[in-house]
Amino acid sequence: MFAVTVQKVEKWAQKKKINKLISKGLSSDNKEVRIAAISALGKCGDESAMHQLIGLLRDPDADIRCAVVEALGTMANPRSLEFVKQAMNNESDEKVREKAKWAVNQIREKIAKIEKE
Repeated sequence: MFAVTVQKVEKWAQKKKINKLISKGLSSDNKEVRIAAISALGKCGDESAMHQLIGLLRDPDADIRCAVVEALGTMANPRSLEFVKQAMNNESDEKVREKAKWAVNQIREKIAKIEKE
């Protein structure tokens, strides 16, 4: 069986192969592959991906958690706001907290746009 690579993840993202990004990208043993999959899912904006990403907010690796809050901020789905706020308020890693602040602002901006419509 072939290993999942960052390049493979990028191809799946281009083709919007959400299931492969979730099943193979997020479960990879390679941290760079996982981060690439997280980023790609954030850009795709798929709601089923959002639920997978929220689960990764408990990952032991701060770099993974940072990538997750960035992806959730990129998605800017109002349903993820409470989870990102929890990361902002309760996260032990400063880099993750700072990225969570950015993500909260992104999500709030989207909510404000929706309310204006």
